[in-house]
Amino acid sequence: MRKLLPLLLSLLPLAQAQTGVGVSPPRALYPASPGSSLTGTVAVDHPGRSGTLQVEVLLQDVLLQPDGRPLYLDPGSHPRSLARWLSVTPLAFFLQPQGVQEVRYTLQVPPGVQPGTYWGVIFFESAPAGGRQGGEGIGIRVRARVGHVVYVEVGQVSRSGRIQGFRYQPPGGDAPAQVRLVFQNTGTGLLRLKGRVEVRDLQGRPVAQAEVPETASLPGATHEIPAPLAKALEPGRYLVLAVLDYGNPNLIAGEGRIEVR
Repeated sequence: MRKLLPLLLSLLPLAQAQTGVGVSPPRALYPASPGSSLTGTVAVDHPGRSGTLQVEVLLQDVLLQPDGRPLYLDPGSHPRSLARWLSVTPLAFFLQPQGVQEVRYTLQVPPGVQPGTYWGVIFFESAPAGGRQGGEGIGIRVRARVGHVVYVEVGQVSRSGRIQGFRYQPPGGDAPAQVRLVFQNTGTGLLRLKGRVEVRDLQGRPVAQAEVPETASLPGATHEIPAPLAKALEPGRYLVLAVLDYGNPNLIAGEGRIEVR
């Protein structure tokens, strides 16, 4: 087995929790071939200055919901899950303040597996060792969870996608107004997307522009990608033009119309 250097990808906001452990790196991508094995490591740290943390390892799958939010599932819940290939050690440990634990995992890729991207999440769930919060009677143990996302690309993957449509989302709460792109990943590989959107009136005059932040798209997923606007659009009908870059010389372009009421 040989250790491969991880490539950081952005899929999920799995950063250090406010209370609990941190992980580094938060995500990794490995190339592999059918029947091969590989190893990886992730550093789990206790950033606090007091209290021992008890940490347990949990495996989960994740898919993208139509609105782009992650949906966490039991291991092995979809055909692209790598949970059955994965073994992790240690599965439980204690961390002293400012302490770091190296966690090692091994991936055994089955022979004959189809080319494409496979993925899963290694979660680290932490709580004060032996501690409970609450008054007399029933106590509540406060747990925090952060994750390390693992992607494995087996063989030659295809990368393609298309913009299926657009919709306007008005501002609400702390969220700005957005043009949301409906995107379909039509290939077998993970896509890392970024780009730009231009809004025009029906006479073709530019009204607004927006940047598409880096967003990951899983193979087979159809989901929305936000493009935040600097200000809300006035009621009316608009043309929308979008261009997405996924690291390929060929860009993904789309156009459509939205109506703001």
